[in-house]
Amino acid sequence: MMTFRGLWGHVMGVLLGMGFIMADHAQAEDAGSFRVATFNIRCPVDRAPNAWTCRVGRVCGVIDKQGFDLMGLQEATAGQIDDLLTKGWDAVGGGRDDGKRRGEASCIFFRIARFDLRDTGTFWLSETPEVPGSKSWDTACTRVCTWARLMDRKTGREFVHFNTHLDHMSAAAREHGMALILTRMPLIAQGRPVILTGDMNATPGAPPIRLATSVLHDAAAISRTPHTGTLATFNAFKSNPAPTAQIDYIFVSDGIRVLTHATVNDSEEGLYPSDHFPVMADVVLE
Repeated sequence: MMTFRGLWGHVMGVLLGMGFIMADHAQAEDAGSFRVATFNIRCPVDRAPNAWTCRVGRVCGVIDKQGFDLMGLQEATAGQIDDLLTKGWDAVGGGRDDGKRRGEASCIFFRIARFDLRDTGTFWLSETPEVPGSKSWDTACTRVCTWARLMDRKTGREFVHFNTHLDHMSAAAREHGMALILTRMPLIAQGRPVILTGDMNATPGAPPIRLATSVLHDAAAISRTPHTGTLATFNAFKSNPAPTAQIDYIFVSDGIRVLTHATVNDSEEGLYPSDHFPVMADVVLE
């Protein structure tokens, strides 16, 4: 017959064993994670101290400091993309005017050592999505969505990253644009997990965000640890008054676990890298 002391030792052994299993699982999960970010880097139209030539070092600095592995950028022009394509990075996604180098891009940057590009494409948020430069729904600007099917070299798993920038003026264009992305998403992903990043120009509860969360998860809402940093993501290059607009998001499908979620408000001597804060999340493909 097992004594009380023996029984207690057995129970403790089981509990400790479960703890070790949980710890091992957490370590394995963290080892397979990567850091994804959405970052509107602001097109090069400002004067010093917020001109692109003044800011490029700040942008590179926050990317390196935060250790992004995968980024959806918005408002990126060809020259800015060239400046950010430092050693170890590759990028996909052409300009919205011609699908090549003209106009702002909603491009995707990925670390070559971590990801292998399997396929990519860009479509226009219009009634003729395959026509470069096309516009619909009273949009103020031509808008695009770029996607990349990537293989995670650490796990061998594939996923699809979509990145976009919805219109800043037309509510109809934002809603129709999001609906188009969500309609095309399963056709492109073919059952693979999905990440959607972007400057949605819409606050939580607005129609485009409600559409997105009817299909995907807001990464902040399902993060294993609570969100850190401000909720607001648009700063207009100003710290006073404090930013209030939350318009930049990371969404994920089933099959992706979110470990952390944060807004990054790094600055140098009171100067921000962009008029938007980057938003980042550590994720794991399940």
